[in-house]
Amino acid sequence: MRKSIYTCPYCGTKSFHPWTKAFVGGMHTKGRPCKACGRRCVNGMASMIFSAIVYIVALVFVVIVYLGVANYYWNIILIGGTIVAAYLLCRLFDAFIGPLVPTVRNDANS
Repeated sequence: MRKSIYTCPYCGTKSFHPWTKAFVGGMHTKGRPCKACGRRCVNGMASMIFSAIVYIVALVFVVIVYLGVANYYWNIILIGGTIVAAYLLCRLFDAFIGPLVPTVRNDANS
């Protein structure tokens, strides 16, 4: 069984482990309910800012590769690798670095 190491911002119990925290969702989602209290938590504003920066850098790199690399095969590999790397980097940040916060959506806990 995985050890829960992240605390719920509502009740303070350690009910999230890195795998579940990575896929809790951002501020625009309803989030994932805590196992102890049942209220929903999301990754905070730091996650949104980090994701925005990473995806903007990835978009710039994709455009540069698309316009600069003449070989179609290398275009597909570099662009696909960039998209996968950006997604994984954001999930790793969510899993280990960004804090959990209460959800801001009104319909999440109703």
